[in-house]
Amino acid sequence: DADVEELALGHHWAQHRLAFEELLTHQLSQQRLRESLRSQRAPALPVAKKLPKQFLANLGFAPTGAQQRVGKEVAYDLSQPEPMLRLIQGDVGSGKTVVAALAALQALEAGYQVALMAPTEILAEQHYINFQRWLEPLGVGVAWLAGKLKGKARVASLEQIAGGTPMVVGTHALFQ
Repeated sequence: DADVEELALGHHWAQHRLAFEELLTHQLSQQRLRESLRSQRAPALPVAKKLPKQFLANLGFAPTGAQQRVGKEVAYDLSQPEPMLRLIQGDVGSGKTVVAALAALQALEAGYQVALMAPTEILAEQHYINFQRWLEPLGVGVAWLAGKLKGKARVASLEQIAGGTPMVVGTHALFQ
């Protein structure tokens, strides 16, 4: 009974109703998710002072204003008793890894072990090299774990991690 032209143009009342119901369902789902997230708890990590100060002094360059701002926002989020839900977005070379290092230092200074996972082995290895260069002078050990690590090297890495090496960098192998 529906007018074919109205349907083709997306102007039929039933299409409007369906779109409304889909949007309403999505809104309600998002509201439920927000309420669920508010009820979850996470350790509140005190804003770190010592390690970030040493890290920045050794970095070799001054962080940009954006890196400083986002670093402070992340530090604040981590100091709250709720899980941090934040996406740090930027072009290649924009300094996201420095911000991640500052966040890691906050957890490390609070006594936690930190895992940084990268989506590819190449990127994970780059991060591992950077974190070694940045953190080992601060007395923070860094371990490496990736799928390509086999045999005795893999066993040694897993033992390091289980033994409490503070910073671990790797691929999805961290969770397998």
